[in-house]
Amino acid sequence: MVQHLSRAVGGRVRGGAIACAVLAVGCLALGGVFVRLSEVGPIATGGFRSLIAAPMLLLLDTGVGLRRRSRARERMPLRDHVTIALGGALLAIDLCLWNMSFFHTTLAESNLLANLVPFAAAIYGWVLFREVPDVRLVSPAILAIGGLLLLTPVGVHTAPEHLLGNAMALATAFFYTGFLVVAQGLRKRYPAPRIMALLSLWCAAVCLAVAILRGENLLPRSAEGWLLLVVLALTSQILGQTLMAHAMHFMSLQLGSLFALLQPVAAAVYAYILFSETLTLPQLLGVVVLIASIYWAKLVLGT
Repeated sequence: MVQHLSRAVGGRVRGGAIACAVLAVGCLALGGVFVRLSEVGPIATGGFRSLIAAPMLLLLDTGVGLRRRSRARERMPLRDHVTIALGGALLAIDLCLWNMSFFHTTLAESNLLANLVPFAAAIYGWVLFREVPDVRLVSPAILAIGGLLLLTPVGVHTAPEHLLGNAMALATAFFYTGFLVVAQGLRKRYPAPRIMALLSLWCAAVCLAVAILRGENLLPRSAEGWLLLVVLALTSQILGQTLMAHAMHFMSLQLGSLFALLQPVAAAVYAYILFSETLTLPQLLGVVVLIASIYWAKLVLGT
């Protein structure tokens, strides 16, 4: 279903793939802003984000096929349908936990723990393929942790509700890494818009089912509320997840997951622009350290 995690597709990583990954992270970081502004429940917001994006992605896939004058699509085997359903479920659980964690812990801690994707990727590689993580990545990883702690320092709260929120955020990293594994494997055979359109339908079904069971408000009260959901779908789901799925075709999961560490950087920038939250000198230093750690890891992996 997936290729080995430590191997980049097609040799050296293309500059366009890196640009896609950076843009994807910037779009994904907008998700937290929209969840806080949404007129519907947090899990319902994730469901509508995926549901609204699905037909747009299907149209995009059709347009790309016509432009390239592709032949009629081959029938997708049952195995790939099951894999897509699994990927959609993993993405849905990721969204449910991520959106709910905002209400139990601080945004800083939630943002930090949810983006420990590289370490989750190392665990996936060992469990699925018995691959020992590349020891050359230890130093860049330690540097990245230092940068994250400077940017979003974790407190020492021990209240049960707070610890629950931290657990949700940490679990998010593992489910999102699982989604990346599925997307990486599928991307070898299908274009990114098609993968994400089908994944989004499964993700929306799971999220909305959970939202109904939780008794969340399912419908926005105003036109602005609907517009917010549409913009969320365009940015986080279509641009964010699809660009990341595309980028994963050209880089290893280890390198791709390191780009997820840039999401706290983007979140800090949005907080400064939208909410006038000034970055402190340690936070600015954390941004520099994070970028340096990713560049170091890229050099280490020879991509």
